[in-house]
Amino acid sequence: MKKITFILTLLISSYGFAQNVSTGQVTFTTGYSVEFDVTSTEVTMTMILPKLAWLAVALDASSMGNANKDVVVYDSTGLQDRHLSGYTMPQTDGTSNQNWAVTSNTVTNEVRTVVATRALSTGDVKDYVFTTTNGIGLPLLWAKGDTGNLSKHGTGDKGAKNSTLGTAAIATLPEFKVYPNPTLRALNVEFPASIQKASVSVYSVLGSLVLQTELDQFNSKINTSEWNTGVYIMNISTPNFSQTKRIIKQ
Repeated sequence: MKKITFILTLLISSYGFAQNVSTGQVTFTTGYSVEFDVTSTEVTMTMILPKLAWLAVALDASSMGNANKDVVVYDSTGLQDRHLSGYTMPQTDGTSNQNWAVTSNTVTNEVRTVVATRALSTGDVKDYVFTTTNGIGLPLLWAKGDTGNLSKHGTGDKGAKNSTLGTAAIATLPEFKVYPNPTLRALNVEFPASIQKASVSVYSVLGSLVLQTELDQFNSKINTSEWNTGVYIMNISTPNFSQTKRIIKQ
């Protein structure tokens, strides 16, 4: 996997509609859930858990003994890429192999919602390879703890859940165009005909909020002249859905 500080190429979807698949919201136990939404260019994960808790989710795994299966963990240190290594605590993939980019981390009424994105295939054999093929089964193992630090869970704080990536759970969505990319002084956000306005948040690859604004069909330009050179994550959201873009600032 590439370091998140490397320059990432933005794959802009063509104007029109994109086919997606989703697990839908998979609830493990009260207050803990995950959802994976997949397009042809990236995966968006939405993880929900109590504010001061931790949650670990292993992908395509039926047992802790499934060595090198992909694991995503959120605890007080943030979101982590890990992998199964026998009946022990999931092992970290190392600082150079943290592929999930957090686009938002919010707390409302003591409930934390973490949204992160990555490529369908990272090139790491320990990472699950997502697909947009309809009907693919995705078994999940989970474990949670009521404190912020990842630690040994209790016997009742773990389990298995079967999920399926399918088109029935997520409709085709209109796509925004964002250009030029790479950008030097300004970005244009081109709206689909069916969308009148949207909220836009821009984050650095380390998760710091750079910009938060409202755009519409007639006011859709963003000044990037004062941004530092590097890679940014843009989240464009409406009341019905959101999309994430990777932006390069020269």
